[in-house]
Amino acid sequence: MVSWADILRWDPAPTQNAVGTLNGEYLKLVAASDELRTVSGVDGWSGPAAEVALSRVTELVDGTEELAAELGAARRAFGDVGDAITGVVHGREELLQIAKKQNFTISADGSVTDLGPPAGTPPEHAEAVAAERQRIAAELADRVAQVIRQAEDIDADGCAVLDRVLTGTTIDASGNDNSHTGLAAFGDAGFTVGGLSILSPPPDGATVAQNAGWWAALSPHQQRRLIHDLPELVGNRDGLPGTVRSEANLALVGKQRTSLQSARVDLQQQLAGLTNGPGHQNTRNVLQSEITKIDDKLAGLDSVDRMMLDPRTGQPRPDRQLLSLDMGGDRPQAAVATGDVDKAEHVGVFTPGMNSNVQHNMPGYVNDMAEVRGYANTLVGDVTTGDSVAMVTWLGYEPPTTRADDLDGLITGAPAEEGAEKLARFQEGINAARPDDPHLTALGHSYGSTTTGIALGQSHGVDDAVFFGSPGISPGHNPIFHVGDLNLPEGHAYNLAAEGDAVADAVPHSGRYGPHVSDMPGVNQLSTEANTGPLGPMIGSHGHSEYAVSDGVLATSEHNMAAIVSGHPEMAIPR
Repeated sequence: MVSWADILRWDPAPTQNAVGTLNGEYLKLVAASDELRTVSGVDGWSGPAAEVALSRVTELVDGTEELAAELGAARRAFGDVGDAITGVVHGREELLQIAKKQNFTISADGSVTDLGPPAGTPPEHAEAVAAERQRIAAELADRVAQVIRQAEDIDADGCAVLDRVLTGTTIDASGNDNSHTGLAAFGDAGFTVGGLSILSPPPDGATVAQNAGWWAALSPHQQRRLIHDLPELVGNRDGLPGTVRSEANLALVGKQRTSLQSARVDLQQQLAGLTNGPGHQNTRNVLQSEITKIDDKLAGLDSVDRMMLDPRTGQPRPDRQLLSLDMGGDRPQAAVATGDVDKAEHVGVFTPGMNSNVQHNMPGYVNDMAEVRGYANTLVGDVTTGDSVAMVTWLGYEPPTTRADDLDGLITGAPAEEGAEKLARFQEGINAARPDDPHLTALGHSYGSTTTGIALGQSHGVDDAVFFGSPGISPGHNPIFHVGDLNLPEGHAYNLAAEGDAVADAVPHSGRYGPHVSDMPGVNQLSTEANTGPLGPMIGSHGHSEYAVSDGVLATSEHNMAAIVSGHPEMAIPR
């Protein structure tokens, strides 16, 4: 059993240094291979004495072969343990850094202690601050548990290898043809069985802090192996760095395309094998429906390529991150960032609404958000690198469409509620993946604003929220009447409603998605009309789909989004 106190003393240097010593002894032993082959038999000597001598030589040779395997296993184990401990040390130090920054301590037994909120916290904020600190304490405890889990896994794996070495059970060399002995082969065999496993990720349903703590406690070598060998365990795991998720998901695109194409061929063959008789019509319809779904998914992967790859070189664009890729539902789901969510000081997460999909209109949304990002960077004064702001277009759910089979979801709001749970985890995961929380803004358009609003009722890590073209931000069966229920700081919710937007104007009066956001107490109402901003004249927005359009012409609504995303609400233009 490994304790937190033990982990505080862990250092990879002793095990790493031992590898050199073991390797030196191993090389000396392997050099004796020729001599062993020479003494394994003497030409012309026979009789009882020769048999006894040969038996003893065989024992010595077998023992030397086993020793070579043991040295091979030990040098591999010590190397892997030293490498893995570097991950534990990183996870430990990152955790201690976060705890210190938030004014918490971690005792020798691994318990988390709150040293108190920031001095001067206003009394009216005491309850909200206390709830936030409880959340932080729970996250720190989750991270402690993951670092300990990794340390115990290393301890168990390393001890298992050393136990085999000490008990002489690494490899059984008896029965080997000693006239052809090669000690390097036995050393290689020992090296193979001396390796450590990589700790599996937390189970389904784990918190984003558990995911973050698990990843932080892996060594860079272990992380690289997982990205390369098992990208499906990494790409959609909330709480992991954006660069890591993107690399894993880009690797998955090719695998998914190959799998889908193979499934499509199989379905086409089944379809071709059916006769035209009436008994096969239902089967034909089912097969054709499955083929259509696969075609949509393949089109979605093509769309991902257009968003992520430079059309001139075919290489990944350095300013894009593929933060999620889920092909498990009826329609593809994805999240694409413009900018680096791991480093940007300000991160916006935009959730589109009804009729949105990856295969057709997501590239346009990504371009729209890229334009908002560019303008937001100018507002923070970042006109050189443009790295201060990152914008994510999140389509990690299946919004309803105008198709007849989607009307039930549109009426009940079930897709918004299901998507909200995933969205809240995604947003919280952006914070958990970083030792320093970015300024995080949630933006939701149309049905996406409903999804965003429901997500804000959960643990989410969001600092500001912008709703536009909203039919309402809560389900009708559990409406939100006050912005205080969104778990946002007071004054940090904003709404845009353009002239002629029937969704924002007419739908809320039905009460299907809660009260009218334009009338909700505590929500800042922002302008969508023509105005003059820091860069000159800005056009007004009209209707439901002109809040952000990547046409190079700046709209007042885009300016207002950028002002909130960039952390400059004082520059926003009120209605």
